[in-house]
Amino acid sequence: MPAPDQAQVNNDPRPHMIAICRHIYARQLSDSAGGNLSVRMGERIYLTPRYMGSKYRWDIGPELISVLDLEGRVLEGPAVLSRESCTHLALYQAMPRVGAVIHAHPRYVMAFACAELRLEPTTEYTRKFGTIGLIPETPAHSPELAQRVVEALLPQKEDLARHALAVMLPYHGIVVAGRDLDDAYDTLERLAVSARVHIYRGILESIGQRVNE
Repeated sequence: MPAPDQAQVNNDPRPHMIAICRHIYARQLSDSAGGNLSVRMGERIYLTPRYMGSKYRWDIGPELISVLDLEGRVLEGPAVLSRESCTHLALYQAMPRVGAVIHAHPRYVMAFACAELRLEPTTEYTRKFGTIGLIPETPAHSPELAQRVVEALLPQKEDLARHALAVMLPYHGIVVAGRDLDDAYDTLERLAVSARVHIYRGILESIGQRVNE
């Protein structure tokens, strides 16, 4: 295989992916149950490995990141892909503007996903995302899951010009599709804060009602 030229080296997203993975785990934006992320650079997709949570705890090296073409054929790295790779590929194929996808299990967002409750914006900086809805409950790792995620986000594709898109998976987690990895990560953390504010606000409102009785 020929050595990559300097342009390819400079455009290699793997170091940034590794840094973001560590932030996700450290900030409890996902857990050892799994999750994954990917980045699209031109005609290539870079995808984190299977067992991202249970085996690696989101702490990986560049050799564990698979490089795919847009049809999902492995060009470099591990040939055994993350079980949610079909969701990542389906989003890239349906919306060329998507530059990164994160699937995660954020601690507070999981409460909404498992209660099957939509996540309303709670802060000024989450208003632009609107209400984050849920797809119907669908088996994990399935082509049907990928299809339903695309069906949920595709009607919002024009909003990608301004911000990332997100949808929750009942009893499973959340998928964020961003213009690039920073956009996707920023959105994931903002929505996690919004979910936390919702829960704490509910507790405080309940305390306030009892105090005022």
